[in-house]
Amino acid sequence: MKTSKIFITALATAAVLTALPASAQSTRLRCLDVKNISDTSSRDGGETLTFKLRDGRTVVNRLMQKCDALRFGGFAWRTAPGGEICEISQTLRVLVTGEICRLGKFDTPIKSASR
Repeated sequence: MKTSKIFITALATAAVLTALPASAQSTRLRCLDVKNISDTSSRDGGETLTFKLRDGRTVVNRLMQKCDALRFGGFAWRTAPGGEICEISQTLRVLVTGEICRLGKFDTPIKSASR
């Protein structure tokens, strides 16, 4: 009896996971390869970072907390060993003030209309 409940629960979980649309499963980015980033900017007072990718997509990251110093200048970060920057775990240091800010979640990438 106990084994059948576990089996039924496992089947139900698998059914829910496979019911997700393929687009929802594949478009969600958790990390960006720095080689694919052509430009990074923050134009909203340090609430988000916008990444323009070489393939024409744009990805917005909603920072964990407002990073006011981003409006004063550039920033630096150390990438993971594979050359990626990842949501939640990545921090950056603003060059002018030394403020440390942490990436939040990436939004779904948006394809540029010009490509």
